[in-house]
Amino acid sequence: MFIENFLPADPDNPGWVKAWGVVKNEKWDLAGVYGNQEDARAKADEMGVDYQVHFGSHKLGTDDFIWNE
Repeated sequence: MFIENFLPADPDNPGWVKAWGVVKNEKWDLAGVYGNQEDARAKADEMGVDYQVHFGSHKLGTDDFIWNE
């Protein structure tokens, strides 16, 4: 899993950062966490149709990523 450096802290969740995540919902896979949507979309395209891009929060040091639909 790729995690971009220097992502902004999530003020509502200590230890988490705000970012664009590339995720596969079925059989959970967090492929990457990015600071901008364009890089996240490029990674999702590379990974295949099962991967989606969402803006949300990532808990550093884990594969946890949450977002609102």
